[in-house]
Order: sequence, then C-alpha cells, then structure tokens
Amino acid sequence: MNLRGVSVIAALVASQASAAVAQDTFADAFWRFRATTGFDFSSGNYGADKPTEVLYVPFTLQATKGPWTLKADVSWIRVSGPALLLDGSAVGTVPVRTSGSASGPGDINLYARYSVESLYDNNLFVDVTARVKIPTADFKDGLGTGEWDQSVQMDIASVFGNVVPFAAIGYRFTGEPVGYALRDVLYGTLGLQYTWSPRVATGIYYDVRQSSIPTAAAPQEGTAYANFKISDRLSLNVYGVLGFSKNSPDAGGGTFITYQW
Repeated sequence: MNLRGVSVIAALVASQASAAVAQDTFADAFWRFRATTGFDFSSGNYGADKPTEVLYVPFTLQATKGPWTLKADVSWIRVSGPALLLDGSAVGTVPVRTSGSASGPGDINLYARYSVESLYDNNLFVDVTARVKIPTADFKDGLGTGEWDQSVQMDIASVFGNVVPFAAIGYRFTGEPVGYALRDVLYGTLGLQYTWSPRVATGIYYDVRQSSIPTAAAPQEGTAYANFKISDRLSLNVYGVLGFSKNSPDAGGGTFITYQW
C-alpha cells in the first residue's frame, strides 16, 4: 500500500522539473514541507475462498531541501476477511482466520530520497530512495508481518512536451515472522503521464512484483490516476486499481490530498 503512488509522485514532480531547472536554486537553501492524507480501499480473494477488504488511511509528512527528501508515514488500517496482507499490500497472503475483521495502527515507514540533479540537463529525473519499515501493525490480527524490513528503489522519468514516461525498480528485504518462510522481493513499475494543463495531469502505470511467499502468484496491478492542482499549495490525486493476478486485489481505488508550504 505504501508503495502505491511513489512512482506517481515522482512523475508529477518530473513533469514540472524542466521548468525548475532553468530557475535559480536559491530556494534549495530552505526546507520545503508537504503533508498528505486520504484513503485507499481494495477488495479481492487473494487465493482464498472469501474476499478480503482493506481500508488504509495514511498520514505522511515530507521535508525537502536541495536534492534530499525525508519522509515519514503513519497509518490506520482495517482488514475484513480471511487473508493476511503482508506489509499492507498484496505481496503474499497467509490465511489467519476464516471471517471477521481487525483494525488498528499500520506500519510506520521512514524514507530518505536523493534526486540526481546533475542529470536534469539531460532530461533525466532520477530519484534513489531507501525505506525502513517499523513493524507497528499487529501480525496476529492480520494487519502486517510484525517484522522490520527495508527496501531500496530507483525512479526514472523524462519529459517530452506534455508526455512523461516513468519507471521504477526496487528490492525489498522482507522480515520473517515466526513460522513463515518469506523471501526478499524484486518489484517494478512502468507508466506514462500526460499533462493537460499546469493544474491537471492524468496517467496510467503497471506494477509487478514477486510474492514474498515463493509458491504464491506474482501480484500484478494496473492503476489509472488524475492529479488536480487546486492551488499553489493544495493538490488532489484520485486513482483506481485493477488486479491481474489471483494474488492482487480484484479492484480498488482512493484519493489523497496534499498541502505544501
């Protein structure tokens, strides 16, 4: 869940970066902040007989200075159904109950991102991100793995007029809860964004990743989104998701609002 939208954010930034490159970097001497909240809802069987529904409500705080971005997110999550969604996303399932629901705090995620500004003149926008997950989600209730894990990710985008192709590749070092043999996961994203105006952009992207359970199908999802810049400080992102594997949600979607200062 926390990975969804990372590539979108990178592409949205990249779509405006070509103009920023030509400007003076005086603003890089100061910290810039943004806060994001919203919700993500998904539903699917994940290989079980009954569907599992997940409601995910995050709050993210981000600080940027020069090429560096630091980000932290906390969340509340509700899982209804038989499947355990490891790490809050469809990366593998373990049936821990046949019915019922549970809710509570999700995992805390801490990110550090570095933007390779030396490539801007070549119309390449490359971000390298490291993430650490603090396992605050309850494993026995099916809200998370209950274990620490880490990931590294590289996002790449380029700008061709109003069109922004983007991609991401990452690797997650998965923690193993007692009694479960989970593997590390390779994942990737490929997408395309179109900027209709300075305030409206739409895009699509495709996610695929290994399942953390070796015998489970690889999750595959397609996402379509629209981003609206309501003002210089406020923006809104709306998206819908379709799953293309039995280890993905059948459908989902959400909306996020971001305020920056």
